[in-house]
Amino acid sequence: MNIFRFLRKCLTDRSAALKSAKLVCRLYYGQMYWSCFPLSPLKHRLPTGGVMLLEPGHIFTFCYWPGIEQYEPEVTAALRHFLRPGHTFLDCGANVGLFSVMGGNLVGATGKVVSIEANPITYRLLRRNLDANGLGPSVHCALTTSPGDVELFMPMEGDVYSSLRKGGYITGPNIETFRVNGRTLPEVLESLGVNHVDVMKIDIEGGELDVLRSSSCLLEKMRPTIICEYSTKTWPAFGASAEALIQLAKKYRYNIGVYNIATGEVDPVSDGMWQSCYLNLVLQPQ
Repeated sequence: MNIFRFLRKCLTDRSAALKSAKLVCRLYYGQMYWSCFPLSPLKHRLPTGGVMLLEPGHIFTFCYWPGIEQYEPEVTAALRHFLRPGHTFLDCGANVGLFSVMGGNLVGATGKVVSIEANPITYRLLRRNLDANGLGPSVHCALTTSPGDVELFMPMEGDVYSSLRKGGYITGPNIETFRVNGRTLPEVLESLGVNHVDVMKIDIEGGELDVLRSSSCLLEKMRPTIICEYSTKTWPAFGASAEALIQLAKKYRYNIGVYNIATGEVDPVSDGMWQSCYLNLVLQPQ
């Protein structure tokens, strides 16, 4: 921390100064904890409720600790806006479980969270976080357009960037592969006896449009609000495009927007936004 910048912030913006001080305290606490327990996960309590077990040396911890609440803040804000007690939340591409844990506390004991993750390394950490919060069920599979084993590619950057196609993050010589079970989303939901979904988050490194295309029953009958990652970095590897998503939304009578944290509303997508490297879209049923 720059001490002079911090002192100036104390004089001009005490709220921001307090946030900075908390982050610095967290950072030093984490360093001390992992120096004493280098192989143990750190337990961090989220503002939304619930705890995350952060693995030392894992890419998610490396990238987002100590500011874990700043990981995709528009997704966090959208979940807080749309999820209610008793809802069913479907987390496709659940990663290590941050949004599943948040969602679990928002839907409460009368609600349900279904978490799906393809990478076996990430899934182990996801399952541990779900167990720590009494959440489930979880499914270890890749979401595909047809059932059957598939090859999952993991780049040297880490397991959280795994994808079913090369391109985007999946480039270069140091790519690890896994054979994982591929399942369609409708089949996963049917096997779990889930016949209603209120909110769905999907972030699977480029395969989002394929999954939506093969989930007509979900879009036609369950009509969930969908938080979908769109990316000009990962979508081209799947032959997916903004135009194709717009056509899909028209077919199933969904509006496409982006969640505005400042106003608490869903704004239309501007033309320039479609050029974004990453964009979390909100698809709302008409």
